[in-house]
Amino acid sequence: MKSLFHWGTTLSLTGSLAWGMLLGGSVPALALPPEQVSSSLGVTPIFFIMSGNNQLMYVSTENQERVSPRFISRQDAEAFLAKLKQDNPQLANQAQVAAIPLGELYKADLEGANQSQGVEFQYVATQQQIRAAQQVQQQFVGTPLFYATVGDDSLTIQQNGKTVIPFFFEQQGLMQMVERFRREQPAQAANVQVKVVPLEAVIETLKMSNDQALTQIVLVPSQEALEFVRSVQEQVQQQNQSNRSN
Repeated sequence: MKSLFHWGTTLSLTGSLAWGMLLGGSVPALALPPEQVSSSLGVTPIFFIMSGNNQLMYVSTENQERVSPRFISRQDAEAFLAKLKQDNPQLANQAQVAAIPLGELYKADLEGANQSQGVEFQYVATQQQIRAAQQVQQQFVGTPLFYATVGDDSLTIQQNGKTVIPFFFEQQGLMQMVERFRREQPAQAANVQVKVVPLEAVIETLKMSNDQALTQIVLVPSQEALEFVRSVQEQVQQQNQSNRSN
């Protein structure tokens, strides 16, 4: 898991992907294998609310639609649960925040494991990243993923000997990579463009397209998400050590 977060030392460029597909254009009829899509989506934790009897909880909108939120931030999920307990303690008293890696969530959705009749699943980004996305693209709607291009090329990085195109849940992470590229290639600095695309569109494109270039996409979690993943890893290691000692 650590290899996802420790980048190599080489920044480079690759031909731009067909981003029009991500924004509602036509896509090939064939799709990438689910395992490839799951690998691209990676281990970013997605947080949701489970009831006391292990059922997904949802809220009713003004239009009487039932929505089960999927939070990018654990803090947002905790705040949502606290508000839910305040508004309806009888319903939410035993509820808790749970998490699943995005790649695993994608496979579960395909298998129908998380489907509930009449309930819509909706990703919820942090307000900070939504504001950052709207500075890049004024009318942006969705869960932001930030990436960079230089002219017609995508900014890439080497990971385990493979060229990948990082998409960041947090704009700050992308800007660190961009600033490094500008230092290393000052002649190209003025040509760098920060761009944003909805996570929902990326998932849909990966699901519908068989373009192998899309397999270069790697999603980079936020700092908060990385800290959560590391804490889970530490708990698992401690539990394994405890089991071996017993």
